[in-house]
Amino acid sequence: MARMVWSVGVGGLALALLAAAWLSRPVELPQAGPPLAGSEEPGARAPSPAPAAPEAVPAATSKPLAPPAVVSPRPPTASAPVVPGTAPRPWPEAPRARRTLPEQYLRIVRALRADHATPLARRDAVLAEFHASGESQEPWTQGARSALDAWRTTIEADVLPVQSEPPRCYAAGCVARVTFPDAASYEEARQRVPALKLGDVGPHMQLPPEHLPSGQVVVSWAVLPPKRT
Repeated sequence: MARMVWSVGVGGLALALLAAAWLSRPVELPQAGPPLAGSEEPGARAPSPAPAAPEAVPAATSKPLAPPAVVSPRPPTASAPVVPGTAPRPWPEAPRARRTLPEQYLRIVRALRADHATPLARRDAVLAEFHASGESQEPWTQGARSALDAWRTTIEADVLPVQSEPPRCYAAGCVARVTFPDAASYEEARQRVPALKLGDVGPHMQLPPEHLPSGQVVVSWAVLPPKRT
């Protein structure tokens, strides 16, 4: 029995040594065959085709260029000779610009725009210019008198009756003295002055008022002559 076991052990050992020797042999790989016809190496690239030669472009038939157009300069406009020491002739004025104002009218305007100590001083300066121009009975004064009457009638119809003296006409305009019963009625009438329509006459104005101790207010209305052309 012991011999059988020993022999089996020796046989197994021998088989193990043979297997180890066989496994330790180097493995021989089969030799690679010739490359196939359609295969290419990985790193190889196909040669780029040669650039095509440019096609010959037929030369365009050259045409003679048209000569550039010559623009003749405009002849200089004739201007009137300027005599040394004289100003050039101004443009003709419009008909409205050729209107001249009467000298008396200009004096009234200067008196209104001048500097005065009080409103009553301004009123007295304007009235003095009316008186200094002298009394007048020219045809335009009839329209100015009618305008002053229409002024008074409008105030009496819209506000209340007022006391009015007959107008006096001068070369610088017609003036009427009007008395209001109180300051409230005068103020209401004063606000209506700019909107008055007095017909075909010159400018109209209301001079600064005078407040009396009785409470009445005295004021002068004036209608200037129409502007002459």
